[in-house]
Amino acid sequence: MQRFDMFLHLYIIRKSKTKINMNTNILNITAFLMILAGSLLSCNKQGEENISRIDSKINIRMVETITASPRTLQFYCVTTRNYPCYNYPIYVESLQSSNIIDISFKGVIENDLCFTAIGPATAVIDLGALSNGKYRLNLSNGKVKRSGELIVSSDGYTVNFGKNSGISFSNTPLYKIPEHTIWGIIGYHNKETSPLVQKFLNELMNLDAKKTKYTPGYYNDFVIDKNGEITYPGVLWGYWFDQPFIFTYSGNIANIEQLIKQFAHNHKEQMNIMLNTDKGEKFMSWIY
Repeated sequence: MQRFDMFLHLYIIRKSKTKINMNTNILNITAFLMILAGSLLSCNKQGEENISRIDSKINIRMVETITASPRTLQFYCVTTRNYPCYNYPIYVESLQSSNIIDISFKGVIENDLCFTAIGPATAVIDLGALSNGKYRLNLSNGKVKRSGELIVSSDGYTVNFGKNSGISFSNTPLYKIPEHTIWGIIGYHNKETSPLVQKFLNELMNLDAKKTKYTPGYYNDFVIDKNGEITYPGVLWGYWFDQPFIFTYSGNIANIEQLIKQFAHNHKEQMNIMLNTDKGEKFMSWIY
């Protein structure tokens, strides 16, 4: 059981080509993790022969959790190589002491329980709630060992690591979502629905939601482009038309939920609304 115990310090999940889908069903995630945990336990019983050497680059994407306080920083890690089973986890050892973070990617665990679709091996490393400051970041992938720094500030996280053949970061700096931020998207299929979409946005502003200038760059679930507009690169929503939005809102979130319920009741066949808050709350018109 020793090797299985070492996996309890991190979550290992399946990562899709896009950002984590904001429509993901929590029950499905829970069931998936339970199955995967059983898979890891089974692998532990069979010995080291199920761990293969990592023979490709590892890409790391930073994610800040916002569903609990204090927020934590996680590294979402994927191999550039695809495997025949998309539930293969990366065997990782991590150690934190003071301002030093050591992470070693040891291999890929080839589970007997195979989710038969091609995909990369994955791992999620939770670094916890980090205080502002500089951290020495020591990473190794097989024989490739590199050191850099992780800078944590009140605005976000920056990794200075340089280019190398074994490990790369895809979204540095990662900006923290400011308090009292709400954002989301409105999807619809007919151009004639555009005035109704604008009506919803106007109603949001009537509730005192304010347009705010955000620093261009990566955030958890979205990107702010150079013009200050919110975008979702690479995400396919499945609508002919979509209108993303982002506001600052300090009022009672129950009023926002009531507004979404109202539009869901009156216009469910014309548009879908999804709204998120900086506390991790999600409101989706199609569930009302």
